[in-house]
Amino acid sequence: MQKRKLVQMHKFSPSRAALWVLLSSCLGMSSLIYSDAMAGEPPQITKLELRNALAGWIKTGILLEAGDPFEVDARGMWDAEGLILAPRHVLWYRVSEDGTARNFPSDDLFAVSEASGELEIAIRPPSFYWFDKQGTFPPEILEAPEIAVSFALDIRQSGASHRMRQSETDKNLIQTLDGSEDKPPKGFEYLTVLGESEVWSGRVVNNEYFIYAKLADDVGIIKMPVNIELSESTLFSFDWLYHSLPAVAPETSVAGHDYLSIALEFDNGQDLTWMWSKFLARGTSFTCPLPWWSERETHYVLDSGSDGLGKWKSHSRNILDDYAEAVAGDPPKKIVGIWLIANNLFAKQDASASFRNITLSDEGEQVFSY
Repeated sequence: MQKRKLVQMHKFSPSRAALWVLLSSCLGMSSLIYSDAMAGEPPQITKLELRNALAGWIKTGILLEAGDPFEVDARGMWDAEGLILAPRHVLWYRVSEDGTARNFPSDDLFAVSEASGELEIAIRPPSFYWFDKQGTFPPEILEAPEIAVSFALDIRQSGASHRMRQSETDKNLIQTLDGSEDKPPKGFEYLTVLGESEVWSGRVVNNEYFIYAKLADDVGIIKMPVNIELSESTLFSFDWLYHSLPAVAPETSVAGHDYLSIALEFDNGQDLTWMWSKFLARGTSFTCPLPWWSERETHYVLDSGSDGLGKWKSHSRNILDDYAEAVAGDPPKKIVGIWLIANNLFAKQDASASFRNITLSDEGEQVFSY
C-alpha cells in the first residue's frame, strides 16, 4: 500500500472511530504506580491507569532485555460516542523508542521482548494511523485537547519459568482436542497496518486443512504475498462455508459494514473482495463505505441472505471480468496478495466462516493452490 501523510484530526464520530480501528486496530495516564515487590518476589507488577486517549507513548519504567517475557491484563473501555472500544481495539506497545510498535491482539497480552529497552504503551486513537514501524505520533495528536478514556493495566514481568511457556518453534501452534490449530493460518500474516487479532486460524479436519474465522467484537485481515501475472483467463476459485453473518444493516453503509470475505490485492493498489451479504443481492458490487478504504477496496456479493448457511459452496470467478464490472479504471497486471477479511466492530454480532481449496489458474493450469 502506498504511504500517505498522517491523517489530520477531524470531528470525532463513531464511524470514523471504527474506521481507524479497522485501519489500525495512547494513552493518557493519570497515575503510574510501581509495585513494592521485594527482590526475589515474582512476579513484579506495575499498574497503569489510562485516562487520556491522546497522550502518545507512555514510558512504564519497566526495563526489559531481549527475550524477557511479560504479561499485560487490560480492562476498561472507550465509549467513542456510542462505539464501544475494548483495550484490544486500540492498545499498542513497543520496547524502546526505536522498537517496533505492536498491537494487543487480545485484552490479555503475553509477549516476549524483541529488544532491550523500556516498555512503552500507547493508545492509537481512531482518527489516524501511522506508517512507520515505531508508531510515531504527529504533533497535532499530542497537542490536541484530551479525550477521556478509562483503561486499567496490570503489567507483570514474568519469571524465568515462564520463558518455557512458548518456544520459538511452537508459539503460534495451539493444541486442541482435534489436533492442532495455527494462528494465523500457515503462510498468512496479519496486515501490519491493522495489527494482530485472534480471529483467524488454520486447522485440519478429516485430513483436510481449512481456514477458520470466528468473530467476537473484533477485526482481522490476514495476507499471503504472491506474485502472479493476470490474463483474461485467470480464475480465482475457493470454497466457503458461512456459519453465521455479522451485519445488522446493509453492508454498503458504515453501520452495516460487518462482514467476512476473501480478497485479492493487485499491483495497482486496489483490492477486490468477494463476500456473502446478509442484505444485498447476488451480483451487487460497491465501493467500501469507509474513508481511506473507499479509495482502494471494492466488494462483490456472491451469496446472499440466510439460505445455504452451514453448507459448503464452491465459487470460481474470472478475475478481470469481475474487476471490469466492479472497479473503475485500468485493469491490474498482477496479483500481489491473497487476503481474508473479518470485521464485526460496528454491531458486534458474532459470526464465523470457513474457507478451503483456494486456487488460482490460467488456461486450465493451476498456478497457485492452498
